[in-house]
Amino acid sequence: MMKKDIFNTDVKARFKAAARDRVHRFVMADKKIKGAMVHATLMVNEMRANHQLGPVETLILGQAYIAGALMSTTLKGEDRVSLSIECSGPVRGLDVEANGYGEVRGFLKTPEIIAPESVRSLSSLFGAGFLTVTRYLEDARHPYSSRIHLAHGTIAEDLAAYFLESEQIPTGLNLSVVFDENQAVTGAGGVFLQAMPGADPESIACAENILDHLAPPGQAFAEGKSVEAVVMDAFAPLSPGLLDPTRVAFFCRCSRERMLGHLKNLSSDVRADILENGPFPLEIRCHHCNSVYHFTQAALSRVLG
Repeated sequence: MMKKDIFNTDVKARFKAAARDRVHRFVMADKKIKGAMVHATLMVNEMRANHQLGPVETLILGQAYIAGALMSTTLKGEDRVSLSIECSGPVRGLDVEANGYGEVRGFLKTPEIIAPESVRSLSSLFGAGFLTVTRYLEDARHPYSSRIHLAHGTIAEDLAAYFLESEQIPTGLNLSVVFDENQAVTGAGGVFLQAMPGADPESIACAENILDHLAPPGQAFAEGKSVEAVVMDAFAPLSPGLLDPTRVAFFCRCSRERMLGHLKNLSSDVRADILENGPFPLEIRCHHCNSVYHFTQAALSRVLG
């Protein structure tokens, strides 16, 4: 992966920002409700820089990244989960993938969302369509995939509907990306709640009420609040207990070597055409992270010749 440097070589500043980007799992209501809250400001800013996104695009794809980071808490090791939206509105769709290590990558299906002047909400940018969630588990022979119609036009609400319809798990999400007056991302994060079997209806109702009135997590992080403080304060009536935090990051496992591997798998006729006609340098772009790899004719001749 070729990640853009948004800190102008200030390594200390980057390490400081990376240390804050964490997902914190927690349990409450006698361990009958589980949750996760993620601080994802660096992840969203690096995503924005690599994909060269405007504010609207950053908001939509950023929310999907935050959702992916939260869903990664249900995974382990090399397990992966993907969130895919296909829709008729200006967004057109998106694909985001997260793994058990908290690595998140993904892209919008249109690099620039052209919104009509009459648009009043994000939901109108999605239009009709489908949400598909696919899990790739190490110990499963085949991926598990389920699809629902977009009913709300917001990633948080449609994901909650997915979990209820497809997995019969009452779920709530709050996803937020906050901008300053210069349209810079100052805070990004989200929270994810799920009721376990046997959860008391009153506790579920209390959690829903808290989530409905919870200030956007991204705003809290922009103000310098920690995940721990937000969780312990907001969910105090349900006696939350925090578990060990884990990392989250905008990260893609693409590399120059992997791109060369894809070229090697092309047919001999296609490889010969590339070597003869180029164009050179040959440019290959990873759509997941927008990294660009360049290959000279001499380098390709050594590999494909």
